[in-house]
Amino acid sequence: MNVFTDRVKKCLQLMQGAEIGHLLVSSKYNMYYLTGQAINTGERLSCLLLDLNAPPKLIIHEMFVGQLTLPQGIELLVWKDEDDPIRLLGSCLRNKVLGVDQSWPSHFLIDTMSLKPSLEIRKSTVVEKLREIKDAEEIQILQQSSRIADAVMHQVIQLQHLPATEMQVAETIRSFFGEHQVSELSFKPIIGFGRNSANPHHELGDTVLLPDQAVVIDMGGLFRHYCSDITRTLFYGKPNSRFEEIYKIVQFAQEQAISLVKPGVSFAEIDLSIRREFTKWGYDRYFTHRTGHGLGLELHEGPFLHRNNQDEIQEGMVFSVEPGIYLPDEFGIRIEDIVAVTSNGCELLTRSPKEVTYFDIH
Repeated sequence: MNVFTDRVKKCLQLMQGAEIGHLLVSSKYNMYYLTGQAINTGERLSCLLLDLNAPPKLIIHEMFVGQLTLPQGIELLVWKDEDDPIRLLGSCLRNKVLGVDQSWPSHFLIDTMSLKPSLEIRKSTVVEKLREIKDAEEIQILQQSSRIADAVMHQVIQLQHLPATEMQVAETIRSFFGEHQVSELSFKPIIGFGRNSANPHHELGDTVLLPDQAVVIDMGGLFRHYCSDITRTLFYGKPNSRFEEIYKIVQFAQEQAISLVKPGVSFAEIDLSIRREFTKWGYDRYFTHRTGHGLGLELHEGPFLHRNNQDEIQEGMVFSVEPGIYLPDEFGIRIEDIVAVTSNGCELLTRSPKEVTYFDIH
């Protein structure tokens, strides 16, 4: 049994426990996870239909069939432009309950509901929950993806010509990832200079880096379909005591939180450990986002680390730990690393240096 067949089998077991007779898998990430195929058919309907009482079926337009190499056991149902793919799907729906994953276009869903008005539609996270626990091969790929991100971060810090604009630094990042045979970024880099660094998701602009400014660099690439994600904050100019004071608070809080990561600890506890540390220094209200997110085929996937998530950490999970303090109109500092949970703790996948770092102004 190959890895994809095994994943489908696990999905069917979870469907049975949830009393879902059919599961419609439409997310390109979920379909890759279950088939090993990168399927993107644009506006044309494509989905994988799991059935407790019949073999899995991939419904897809004829134009894309030639590029497929499906795992054994998945049937192919092909439609043409003159066909109605909803009717093709409907002919396979014999159970009264249909689970639907996170990203199927609403017009397809509405048409299916109209065709099968007695059908009970349920939102399903069966595949997403399976994806939260990475197998050994996935973790190995994520390790390699993180090694590349570390190398690119080192290149940017050592080789970026300054002064430059945020856009220019982002282009440098794209170029350096390309040198490592990574042609696609996992997200548009977040580069924030000076007061822009106080916006956690600052949009790239033409702002020029000036002396005595903080620099946030948040970036990642796609290696064998799996994302990397890393953030470092530096300073451009002479040593700055105010920057170093805040930086060391963020660094200590992050390292303390990482030391708590192990199976059985709640995600809430990781988040709250950082907030308690920031509260001690009077900066808790300047931490304006969750502590972390799962990482894998998607940049942001489960699990999510926030104060209300009482679920427990499990071995094989991979997620970010990324606290930040954002001081409006002054600067922001975020440090982000990726961890993989082991049987008794965690392994740090991103290993770029975290000591206070200054860009050489000369």
